Amino acid sequence: MIKKSLAIAVGLASTQFAIAQGFYVDEQSALRLGDAFSGGAAQADDASTAFYNPAGLIRLKQKQATINLSSIAISSEFSGDSTTLGGAPVNGEKASSDTFDLLPAIYFSVPMSEDLVFGAYLNAPYATGADFGNNSTARYFATESKITGIDFGTALAFKATDNLSFGISMIMQYISATVAQAINTSAACKGAELAGQLGPFTCPALGINDSELGQTTYDSHFEMEGDDLNIGFTAGMLYQFSPESRIGLHYKNRISHELQGTATVDVPANAQTFGNLAGLTTAKADGTATLETPSQANLSFYQGLGLFSIQADIQWTDWSSFQELAVESDNEVVQGVATPQVYDWVESYRYSIGGSYQLNPSLKLRTGLALDQSPIKDANTKIDFAFDDYKALSFGLTYDMNKDMAFDIGIQKTFTQKRTLAQGNTSDPAQNFSALRGDVTTDVLSLAAAINMKF
Repeated sequence: MIKKSLAIAVGLASTQFAIAQGFYVDEQSALRLGDAFSGGAAQADDASTAFYNPAGLIRLKQKQATINLSSIAISSEFSGDSTTLGGAPVNGEKASSDTFDLLPAIYFSVPMSEDLVFGAYLNAPYATGADFGNNSTARYFATESKITGIDFGTALAFKATDNLSFGISMIMQYISATVAQAINTSAACKGAELAGQLGPFTCPALGINDSELGQTTYDSHFEMEGDDLNIGFTAGMLYQFSPESRIGLHYKNRISHELQGTATVDVPANAQTFGNLAGLTTAKADGTATLETPSQANLSFYQGLGLFSIQADIQWTDWSSFQELAVESDNEVVQGVATPQVYDWVESYRYSIGGSYQLNPSLKLRTGLALDQSPIKDANTKIDFAFDDYKALSFGLTYDMNKDMAFDIGIQKTFTQKRTLAQGNTSDPAQNFSALRGDVTTDVLSLAAAINMKF
């Protein structure tokens, strides 16, 4: 009975699948990055349209291959107070994360006839992470969390009328994720002592010094790694009012993943006497967690105006499917430290507008502006999910080396985000007896380069 009650007392918020300051990575095309993704479902100028709207493949009259490399640099820093049981400060390094990810992608299109085009792609639309370290002041909420999502898609576009085309694609999506977090063992012991759950024992008698509260001395650690493969689909429509004016609509269904892997609890030697009493022991066991990649829909417009073009896009993302994350395991220790986390996100919209200018026969310049709503309610802001509404400015260019080869470059700067954070409760065992109060500041810079070849 003591073990069961103390296992509850050391229950954790251990399912933070943080993907830096975002969940979906749109930086899959240098051409699209250069105009802030403002014409993604309508422009259909290269083989990446197999991903952004398969219906646009019908515009590609030659075999094409687009090879893209994107990079994303994300800097996130927490400024404020980190406290534990009784208001004691959590000591440690500043809670900050600097990540740099390289995301390759490749796209193909092959006309089968004038009215039917095949496309395929391989990219990584879910691929970034956060690493706050084992010694940061935010360690009781997250130390490391990362996700890698790889999509392999095959697409078909067919012409319904001279002006209207449709496209469908099937996606094989692989997701792998790692989550890690420190366990506030010293506060769990003190909380159990104050609640009268230790019986005749005290924390010092069990080897845990009260003066070390908030230090890393007795910290235990939790980590889980898991992966899954599942299938989804996308569907699109492209209507061309004229050769230089069109509208595109693209929908992606959500894909549910049952991540299966290994969960590990590591208890240091100096905390094992208390751990044995509390049912908190070193363990390694199978574990699962459910994660969904959300449904999305894009409506895009493109209008050519001689040397100029303008385009616009509205993207809807159904983040309301991201309600809760929970690690499940048959191991009593793992299950005891894996308290389900409530996220309760809401639907969000992104608005973008952009344009291009043909400077000379070989060089086209691009720019764009995007405004993206955060799906996170203030009450559910977490250290590793603290992104706010953002504004981003993009620039790009396309250089035609010859009639069959072009080179694209894109850059996007997201204006600094600042989100107020009030996470945790120092008297709540399910919150690791910890609290963060302050602000999270995030900066993002994205770069991409691509080569497009026609055959």
